[in-house]
Amino acid sequence: MRIKKVISQIHLWMGLILGILFFVIALSGALYTWSPEISSIIYHKKVYPQDRPFVPVSTLKAVLENDFPEGDFITALYQGRSHAIQVLLFAPGTYYNASMDPYTGELIHLQDMKKGWLNYLKLLHRNLILGDIGREIVHWGTLFFFIALITGIIMWWPVNKAGKRQRLIIKWNVSPKRLNYDLHNVLGFYASWILIFSVLTGLFWSFDIVKYSLEKITGETQIQYDVPLSVDVGDRAKFNQFALIDDLMQQFRVRYPDKPIRISNPQKPSDPIRVVVLDPKMRLYKTDHYYFDRYTGIALVGQFKNDLHTKSSLFNTLQSLVYDIHLGTVFGLPSRLLVFFGSLIGASLPITGFLVWFNKRKKGRINN
Repeated sequence: MRIKKVISQIHLWMGLILGILFFVIALSGALYTWSPEISSIIYHKKVYPQDRPFVPVSTLKAVLENDFPEGDFITALYQGRSHAIQVLLFAPGTYYNASMDPYTGELIHLQDMKKGWLNYLKLLHRNLILGDIGREIVHWGTLFFFIALITGIIMWWPVNKAGKRQRLIIKWNVSPKRLNYDLHNVLGFYASWILIFSVLTGLFWSFDIVKYSLEKITGETQIQYDVPLSVDVGDRAKFNQFALIDDLMQQFRVRYPDKPIRISNPQKPSDPIRVVVLDPKMRLYKTDHYYFDRYTGIALVGQFKNDLHTKSSLFNTLQSLVYDIHLGTVFGLPSRLLVFFGSLIGASLPITGFLVWFNKRKKGRINN
């Protein structure tokens, strides 16, 4: 009993001191779960599907050179007939996303990705919009949130089966104080099993020792990767880079008609053209990478760090799964819903927990 009392005090004071931080991280994470849908609306990523061929990448390049000449064309993402093509552009001090009509090449929307409330929501979750200091606060807050979850589960666990049944169901026809207690106790228990995975994956990014330990355990540190490089032909005046990019994109669109495809515009003489075939359900661990010599279009072969997902190392697969689990994309919409509701409940726990403590404290004062 004494051990459980100590655990109870750890849980209590961690919640009281860091409750606001837990609330901000969990709520911003819950909202950011729907960033693909939100960005689709505010960045105008949807178009009316037409029975017409897509414009080539070179057309997008020509339009942007006229409409946004200061932007450096990096990649183009073709997602399907009802989606605008997404072009990534670098500019001094920032980067842009251009939504472009896939049938005409018209620029629909240009977004500075370091501005806008969706970007601030992402930063709020990652670093409280406080830069490096905020990032450290979030990292340590994530660790303490994990401890709060574990201590909460230990406190919840009853000594017998009868007690367990009572703690699995919310009683609605009770006093507000009792209802608040059940909301904290019962919902907290269910949500904890979802939040534990979200928090553990967050810890992977928070502390280098977690990542480095996993690299060591999986043997990643022993792998020597090749670097995909183009062989500089020297005379570039006669070379049409975007004709080759157009041809490769057309080949991949025919080969993978139902998958999003991203193609890069090499920036350095030795850079290859990278073609990335994405999973329609946004699962990172299902992503395939292809590389081509930027001068000849010949496919580059080797043991690359980012390659076909079937050839990916154990560490790289796990690293991608960390991202998918954290955002809830690992099982598609059902897992995204679980992460959303789990995080939403997680945001409520500091509030209901504070009210549980406040009511007990108030009752203690009255009894005295």
